[in-house]
Amino acid sequence: MMANFEITPDGHGFIVSGELDLGNAREFAAAFREALPVGGPCTVDMRPLKFMDSSGIQTIVAAAKLAPDACIVLHGVHDEVQKVVEVTGIETMPNLHVIPCTVGVQPADA
Repeated sequence: MMANFEITPDGHGFIVSGELDLGNAREFAAAFREALPVGGPCTVDMRPLKFMDSSGIQTIVAAAKLAPDACIVLHGVHDEVQKVVEVTGIETMPNLHVIPCTVGVQPADA
């Protein structure tokens, strides 16, 4: 059973929770389109995100390429999501900043 996917704007970006996959990648891309033109760094709080597949990675890369003068900060990358980010090497993009963090993260077995 897939966990619900949710995006919550937080004033300087958005919070993503649940599981991010091909079925909701368009919604994720739309959140970037709304947040990036505001200016300043766009923070994506990934602490509540339990799962992300390659479609999430592709969406992040596309957003970073579309806004080369804006920084995207992936905050709270952990566990399975962190593995996907590390394997793909997206943190080498100049305007993409990956910050692992587990403060406030619910344990996987909770």
